[in-house]
Amino acid sequence: MSRVNIFCALVGAVLLTGAPALAQDPPPKATEPMEEVVVTGEFPGPGMWKVSRDEEPTHVLWIVGDPPPLPKRMQWKSRDVESVALRSQEILLDASVRMEPDEKIGVFRGLSLLPAAMKARKNPDKATLRDRLPPDLYARWLAQKKLYLGRDSGVEDWRPFFAANKLRKAAFDELKLRDSGMVWEVVGKLARKHKIPVTAPNLKFTFHTRDLKTKIKEFQRESLPDTECFAITLDLVEALADEVTEGRRANAWATADLATLDSLPPLPNPSLPCAMAVLGSEVAKQVIPTDIREQVYSAWMDAAVKALAANETTLSIVPLAKLTRPGGYLERLRARGYSVDAPK
Repeated sequence: MSRVNIFCALVGAVLLTGAPALAQDPPPKATEPMEEVVVTGEFPGPGMWKVSRDEEPTHVLWIVGDPPPLPKRMQWKSRDVESVALRSQEILLDASVRMEPDEKIGVFRGLSLLPAAMKARKNPDKATLRDRLPPDLYARWLAQKKLYLGRDSGVEDWRPFFAANKLRKAAFDELKLRDSGMVWEVVGKLARKHKIPVTAPNLKFTFHTRDLKTKIKEFQRESLPDTECFAITLDLVEALADEVTEGRRANAWATADLATLDSLPPLPNPSLPCAMAVLGSEVAKQVIPTDIREQVYSAWMDAAVKALAANETTLSIVPLAKLTRPGGYLERLRARGYSVDAPK
């Protein structure tokens, strides 16, 4: 286990909960299946933002926004994106956080930690979701749980952070949506085939494996500030069930219709509050700096500036929300004096 996703490794207790060996039986399906968001036909593909500077007008960074949740079967023409990728000297991905152990964690040692890691998903003091959540929020949870998790009673003992994540995954499966990766599926194949360099800025932090069991137990006893994470995840799940709005959102992304994207109600995004719920734990604070979000943004910006200076053509793929939100990548690039042209 050389690399661990931030949500599975910021705290030792979360480290092993996503291991395939821990997979549970699939929850019963809702009695009335949800309709999927239907988007038919083949679409011209997403637009790309063009970033350049007057001093070096021949050096261009093209940015494509990784889309909001889309139907799994949606097809889009990728000719424009492929053309930019093929003439690029570098593919730039979004910055991420990696947790790495200071020594290898063997299979047997990992298995010995599984019981404690599983227990860490549960609320301390044997509290339930009903105990932890405001009544109105808990009532909404029961409605969504019935739709996507059926009669799974075990999740009622889980911390809101973990329960929300399980609900989100189940909703995506039931609604036949995918969260990300649609652009990289195309670009990644080209990069491998044509040996185009790929840059993925990573912030790496090391945790001590000798302390892992102790940290898991500390995390078991600690309450998380995860009610906001839970609430916004419910907002997202409820919004995704609106197939008309989400169909329009998918169409707008696939046709570079920025006006329609801007006109639609923003899709609730629990990523930040859920990350902060874990980052706010005392165990995480011992490993992860408090300004980690700014460090992630800065890491991508530094890589983008370097690529613009070195390459005539660079293609970057970043989440659409991080690209366009206030304080996002586009705003930061403009603040540094770069010209940013929106897709046409």
